[in-house]
Amino acid sequence: MKFAEKLPILRSYISVRMLAGSVFLMLTPTVFAQDENPDVEAGDMLLEEVIVTGTRIKRRDYTSPSPLTTISRQEIEFSGQPTLEAYLNTMPQVQPAFDRTANNPGDGTAQIDLRGMGPGRTLVLMNGRRLAPSGVGSAIDVNNLPTALVERVEIITGGASTVYGSDAIAGVVNFITRDDFEGFNIEGSYYITEQGDATIWDINMVYGHPLADGRGNITFYAGLYEREALFAADREFTRIPWIDDWFTGELYPGGSGYMPAGGVFGPLADLGNGPVNVTFNPDGTPRAFINPDDLWNYAPVNYLQLPLTRKTAGIFGHFGISDNFEAYFEASYTRNEIQRSLAPAPLGAFLVTNIDNPLWAPEMRPVLEQWELEPGLAGFFLGRRMLELGNRIIDNTREYTRLVGGFRGEIASGWELDAWATYTKSDDVESILNNGSVSRIQQALLVDPLTGQCFDTSGGCVPADVFGEGRLSPEAVDYIRWQPLNNITEREQLLASAVVTGSPFDIWSRPVDMSFGIEWRQDKVHFEADPLLFSGDVIGINGKAPIDGKESVFELYSEAVYTLFQSSQSEQRLDVEVGARWSDYKNAGSVTTWKAGLDWRVSESLRFRSMAQHAVRAPNNSELFTQQGVSSGFAISNNFSDPCSASSDPTANGIVNKCLAQGLSQDQIGVFEATRAYPVDYIFGGNPDLVPESSDTFTVGFVLTPISIPNLTIAVDYYDLEVTDTIGDVDPFSVCFDANNAAGVFCDNVQRDASGNIAEVYDLFQNRGLLATDGIDIQAQYVIDLPGSMAIADDYAQLSISSIWTHVFSTRNQENLATTVFECSGFFGWPCEQEVNPENRMNTRFNYSSGPFTAHLTWRWIDGMLNAAPKSSGDYGVPDPVLAIPEVSSWSYFDLGFSYLFGQSTMVQFGVNNLTDKAPAFMADAVSNNNTSASTYDVFGRSYFLRVSYQFGGN
Repeated sequence: MKFAEKLPILRSYISVRMLAGSVFLMLTPTVFAQDENPDVEAGDMLLEEVIVTGTRIKRRDYTSPSPLTTISRQEIEFSGQPTLEAYLNTMPQVQPAFDRTANNPGDGTAQIDLRGMGPGRTLVLMNGRRLAPSGVGSAIDVNNLPTALVERVEIITGGASTVYGSDAIAGVVNFITRDDFEGFNIEGSYYITEQGDATIWDINMVYGHPLADGRGNITFYAGLYEREALFAADREFTRIPWIDDWFTGELYPGGSGYMPAGGVFGPLADLGNGPVNVTFNPDGTPRAFINPDDLWNYAPVNYLQLPLTRKTAGIFGHFGISDNFEAYFEASYTRNEIQRSLAPAPLGAFLVTNIDNPLWAPEMRPVLEQWELEPGLAGFFLGRRMLELGNRIIDNTREYTRLVGGFRGEIASGWELDAWATYTKSDDVESILNNGSVSRIQQALLVDPLTGQCFDTSGGCVPADVFGEGRLSPEAVDYIRWQPLNNITEREQLLASAVVTGSPFDIWSRPVDMSFGIEWRQDKVHFEADPLLFSGDVIGINGKAPIDGKESVFELYSEAVYTLFQSSQSEQRLDVEVGARWSDYKNAGSVTTWKAGLDWRVSESLRFRSMAQHAVRAPNNSELFTQQGVSSGFAISNNFSDPCSASSDPTANGIVNKCLAQGLSQDQIGVFEATRAYPVDYIFGGNPDLVPESSDTFTVGFVLTPISIPNLTIAVDYYDLEVTDTIGDVDPFSVCFDANNAAGVFCDNVQRDASGNIAEVYDLFQNRGLLATDGIDIQAQYVIDLPGSMAIADDYAQLSISSIWTHVFSTRNQENLATTVFECSGFFGWPCEQEVNPENRMNTRFNYSSGPFTAHLTWRWIDGMLNAAPKSSGDYGVPDPVLAIPEVSSWSYFDLGFSYLFGQSTMVQFGVNNLTDKAPAFMADAVSNNNTSASTYDVFGRSYFLRVSYQFGGN
């Protein structure tokens, strides 16, 4: 549904909400400094010029036509959230992404995802300047930010590529640091759950000193952050993976068929009651495998909270080198040591042993004889969890260094220049521990019955007993175990940028303010996996393809803000904002982005705003330069037939053209029958022919500050964001035969050989499909001066109520423009791209302050959702599911906190998060892990935090 079609609905929707008096359901935790200026007394012309996120133009009375949310440092600290990304994830505009709970999937980073468009489509800035990613992709790791210096966070949702360049598709998050710190501050915080675990220590020190009688400032900072591990076993809710059976509608404990006892799943064996899959007793004797009773619970050893040690240090400064010019610099260093824990390595391999191996129980001999390949040798496919090797541990040590240098000042009357250069270097050493060798296991299964030693004793071979849990000897474990495997990532970004701002001419109403900018950026990535990972001799893990590439871009851009109309008799004024950016990428080609906005002040209390923007995300180095490789597999199995086989009747199903596009000859239509388990080469990797993703964003809304209700501000904004040519990998086989893919898009990525069987599948990164969302944000803030009888100190007390509420009309994702569009707003689970997609989210805060005392109560509300599984039945050819969990209800969390300022130097804050100790929403296996979305719902239970800050001198 387009915006024009939704307008009547939108009007009635807003009016109903407004007339219902639901102000207090709209009250928001944001500040509206960008919207309304304080009253200025007559003759007072000393208004400060400011730059807000979304523009490079500095203006005394600038108001943003784009929705802009500002979060103060105080709000973040009072929230009691243990990490910066945890606080941002409570904002309704932010879709929770990788955080402290992201063990698998996860990479140990902390990311921000605006509007659910993906972290790589959210641009993160510091002081208005681009931050470089630390991995191979586009997402920023906020673990690298100097949190001790962050003064506020500004969030602008909607495309912003015109001002900042690539990646600002969903919006921008700008972390702004203090530049005038004086004195010495030491701050320590402690977080612990009610169960006495998941502790977090965070200690920061800042020293700032003015230079040359106020001509400049220099600030040093250092910090240490220690986060304790918490296992899924430590919470009853997460220690068992539950399965929602689509066929019976029943819940049962899930697990993995790779068990510590081992299981043979081919060939079958007759233990006396017919052919069965075989597993083993602790004494090594065989028995029938029972499903699901014998499935192994892998969940308890996975981390629920990732342990992290973070060390930060840096120096920021600025100095007036003349009356008109100031030089500035930033130097920061971060070292993150983070760990993930996965279940022990799952061995899945076809192995051979001698039937007279002395390690086997006597009862195994008749079973092995049923699996005999040739006289004396038996072959079988063994699935076994290698518990004796220990949990798979992935240690990442990441170092991130960022240097910024620049100067700014007036170059002519009314014209200012800001020019800077940044250098960012990141290094990541990933060590993978407790993996084993498949070839050594095979060698250890061939044992001389006379000597009890390996037939082949090379390499110090030790015989291995794999039939039964715990039967591997310590010596065999040491022989099988590989040394730590190391993956190396190096990334380097160079950037040079300059922008000139001023008023080149006047029009009838007032001067036209403009900016002219130029930017050059080079991004270089090198990734190299441990060579052993490509040998095929590592249990349960494969190597990632190497990446070695460099992308550069040259850009020119300009903006203009001008007043089209200004009344001399009233507050009425109409401002226009326009801009364009031209970007020339070395690999991705040239693109143009633009913006156009209106800001109409109707009166002192009412302002309308609107913005349309076209933004891009250029393919990153991983998508462009991942080395192409080949992996082997099967496309057709006992569980999946070939749609082009005669038995599938491609003529009746109307897919003959798709079969022909894949290389099946015309004379084989209705004749060809696919061979089961026919070997297929899957070609994967980067794609140098990718083009940038593009997005179009439209926002329209109003800001109301009624004179009749002082200190009340309400902002209502509709947003519509659509991203096309999204980049990602695809399943070309599924896409080709999608019933909605009449054009046969991606069918030529599946190639058949002369026999008619599928021989090659090209699964490179592709420009593939669509992501889109639209909705409405309602923000409000109300401040009330309370009577003296309600004051604790100084006969003065104040209550502020603030909230932000987001209602999502639609969230659409499509793997390819020719295939099915999934509507996911209000749904959780597969096949939606995001695991949870509530229609409504709200964050409301009540804050009481009197003198040195402050108390706050925060209410976080998440709307209920339906299970998305039924969406898959028609499009993926599976039966309509019968669900035990067809929906989850709405969820509320309450956080309570207090602070007290002792004298002028010591601040103490104490709080309780998840005050009612509410458990997370139960979703079973509709989500990837933990039976819930751990980044959306609280999996830790009631928790407490204490923060103490002491300031020596200064401000």
